[in-house]
Amino acid sequence: MLLRMIGALVDFSGRRPWLVIALALLSMGGLWGYASRLELRTELRELLPRDSPAFQAYERQAQRVDGGAQLIVIAESPDRGANERFIDALAEQLNEPLRKRAACAAACADDACRAACGPPALIRYVESGTKEVRSFFDANKWLYASVRELEAADEAIELELALRSGLIEDLEAPGAPGGDAGAAGAAAAPAPAKKGLSLDETWQELQRRLKKIDEFPSGYFATPDGRMVALRIVSRSAGMGDRRAAELLDQVTALVSRLDPAAFHPAMQVGYAGDIPNAIAEQKSLVSEAVWATVIALVLIVGGVMIYYRSPWSLLVILLPTAFGASAGYAFATLTYGYVNTVGAFLGAIIVGNGVNYPIVLLSRYRDFRARGMPADEARREAVINAFRAELVGASVAAIAYGSLTITHFRGFSQFGTIGFVGMIMVWASIVPLVPATLVAIERIQARLPPWMRDPAPRVSDEGTAGPGARALARVTSRWPFAFLAVAPVIVALAAWKLPAYIRDPWEYNFARLGSKSSREKGAGSWSLKASEVFGGKMNVAGAMMLADTPEQVPAIKAQILANDAKDPQGQLVADVATIADALPGTAEEQQRKIEVLERIRDRLTPRVLKALSPEERERVLSMKPPESLRVIGPKDLPDLIRRRFEENNGVVGTVFYVKYKNNVSFSNGRNLLRMADTTGNVVLPDGTHVVTASRPTVFAEMIRSMERDGPLATAASLLAVTIVVVLATGSMAGALAVLLSLVLGVLATATAMAALDVKINFLNFIALPITFGIGCEYPFNVFDRARLLGGDVSLGLKRSAGPVALCSYTTVLGYGSLIFADNQALNSFGWVAVSGEVACVACALLFLPALLHVMNRSARMRRSWKGGLLLRGSNHS
Repeated sequence: MLLRMIGALVDFSGRRPWLVIALALLSMGGLWGYASRLELRTELRELLPRDSPAFQAYERQAQRVDGGAQLIVIAESPDRGANERFIDALAEQLNEPLRKRAACAAACADDACRAACGPPALIRYVESGTKEVRSFFDANKWLYASVRELEAADEAIELELALRSGLIEDLEAPGAPGGDAGAAGAAAAPAPAKKGLSLDETWQELQRRLKKIDEFPSGYFATPDGRMVALRIVSRSAGMGDRRAAELLDQVTALVSRLDPAAFHPAMQVGYAGDIPNAIAEQKSLVSEAVWATVIALVLIVGGVMIYYRSPWSLLVILLPTAFGASAGYAFATLTYGYVNTVGAFLGAIIVGNGVNYPIVLLSRYRDFRARGMPADEARREAVINAFRAELVGASVAAIAYGSLTITHFRGFSQFGTIGFVGMIMVWASIVPLVPATLVAIERIQARLPPWMRDPAPRVSDEGTAGPGARALARVTSRWPFAFLAVAPVIVALAAWKLPAYIRDPWEYNFARLGSKSSREKGAGSWSLKASEVFGGKMNVAGAMMLADTPEQVPAIKAQILANDAKDPQGQLVADVATIADALPGTAEEQQRKIEVLERIRDRLTPRVLKALSPEERERVLSMKPPESLRVIGPKDLPDLIRRRFEENNGVVGTVFYVKYKNNVSFSNGRNLLRMADTTGNVVLPDGTHVVTASRPTVFAEMIRSMERDGPLATAASLLAVTIVVVLATGSMAGALAVLLSLVLGVLATATAMAALDVKINFLNFIALPITFGIGCEYPFNVFDRARLLGGDVSLGLKRSAGPVALCSYTTVLGYGSLIFADNQALNSFGWVAVSGEVACVACALLFLPALLHVMNRSARMRRSWKGGLLLRGSNHS
């Protein structure tokens, strides 16, 4: 009944081809129009499962601090003054709209009025130098001395004043009783006054501390020679490639262009560094590579199909259902998700490369039947029915390969798998009406064209085969089957040698091998190196930002993180944990004690004491005299440059803290990120309080853990489901075993090559593994099924199926292979792994499987199996 229904649909498409094509085009237009709303999100956190603790904690943190990602603008020229003038001009332009909105909001009494002031700016604040910080520390430097140092200075002054007043005598002074001169019998001489009244040592120590704090003497963020001067913009973006970050970079770039850096100095160059440009550079690299991959794959596929069929008209037959499936996949993504993540960005090239397989097989069967003299209407029906099982199995195993990714929690896998699953199923579902309708439409059009514009008649040999390559494959595999079977133990031996060590640690932990190569050499990466030269950790709370629930928790969290780090068996990673307390001169109680000591020092320096000093000495002591304005400093009193780093959106100061890692700790090392997450993630305080913390290292660590957890699950599910489909579809355990052995051998060869070349698995190239099970299974099943339909004639089955299988493999290789030339290293590795798997599986399908079937076919049991396998149709039309 199913075959009758399929035949009826084919006949209807042949009678009403223009109706079928029109409906398909209208549907595609609607689907592509709907899919045009699809958003691309390249933030790495979009790859994590939404129920991931790291993802949820990071999302909450981003809301509490309103982004915080940095955009650093660097002016570089030989003229320090020109660089400073440019930075001043840029800072003024950036700050003006912020001041206007703040003034507007300050004048409002309700939220509606404040909303009328405009949306929040993309910029939280702008920093162009350290003048404010220098003034603050200069005014409060005495509070940054320790209580012990101040008490020692006070005691020294008290002693010196007593000596000067004659109340006590310096027994160690020359001429004093018991002194050196006294022992010589010399007369005692008055002790000379000590300059500075013993404040010198404390004063010099404070000056050293101020110099350490004020690492930018010019007041600008600049290199010592002034060759580079920087401005830092702190945004409301999280800095992981989101749209607001891109808008901000565009705005700043346009503003810099209007300012015209060359007007400040002819040699001035302006570059951008920090979280935002680095993330956007990676995003643009990925997006452009995905677009180019799709375009290149499409061009090469078109060329290959035209050459194989010697017909440009064949492109319509091949590409129409493929385009329909791709439009359905992306429309489904728009409906279900509303966006695609990084991994789904290049799915178009893969759907095109894989999806064309089904119309290729169907068109090849039709051309074979026509070449053997079958009428067109019968050839269309017979081609669809003859290829139905192979097409169904091919679509099923391909869809299963994608679908296996949907059972994972890692969104980088599951979203990709869902869209690919829908795309492959829709390509397969559309070929039954579309391919026959398109064939009829093309034939009707060609009937009205001059002969030179028509397709050449398909040609086959007397036995119904086309191409010397297919005949050569059939000849060598039937003549020397054991030579090809001997490859299997060689691959197994190599796998036994290489794979055990590789499987123990297959994951890519070097994140430097996953990004854009050109960005590091000449883009945002190169300017980031210059930013490091300017800042180098100066005036910068470098490290991973985290948040506590309350300011009071921070000291305990700091202690616990340092304790966790000390327990790390591989050594310590954390250099320090920077909190708001580090910027204060102690607790309120400590500061009050300091103020009391300073008041005593000030009280001792009475006008009478100062009058007794020489003018030079008096001037110096007055400059060191603690001012009366000193008071206890709280977090809110700190300069903006410091306070804002520890402040939430709601004005709470002190919940933000930074884990600062040692200089030799690489953030590109995934193992380090896992250790960082273990040390700092979800801290449990001594009282049992559980504080959920998050940072970029913990997000990246969660990506690694998700891949380690979900990767084997998806691979096992794909292999199991493909095995079940093959067993059911072959109708023979011996046949299923042959097909599966061919598949496993191809996958094993791919994995062995990855191990031998040390190609590690990352969040992109992993997808190639479960997909290889599906796509790689399609080829051996096609060969097997054609032989089955021919009553077990393996050689004839290979001759008739090798060409279409090779063309299917060619198009799929192009879909993947276009990624090999990508600048993005993760895409590049995906291309290499996928192409390797494709080549290995098609080689096994065309060489190993026929050789194996020839050997198995020698037994009576296998011959009976062939006959029992004629479940659909085994006519001479095959």
